[in-house]
Amino acid sequence: MSSEDNKGFICKKDGKPMYLIEETEKMSNGKHRAIFYYKCPVCGYRIEVEQVIVTVENDQIIVNRRVRLL
Repeated sequence: MSSEDNKGFICKKDGKPMYLIEETEKMSNGKHRAIFYYKCPVCGYRIEVEQVIVTVENDQIIVNRRVRLL
């Protein structure tokens, strides 16, 4: 995957532009998760760039964030 002049990311498999997608979900253990990834609409290739998990415990909000540098 490569970036071209800040116009977005290009799929390394077929050379088509990739789109940034965000998915959120409430997990069965009560945590909330948001995933950000680039996806090629042609071949389905995807690169996860960030994941955020939010937990509420004992009146505290805990945020865990994992970022992949591109």
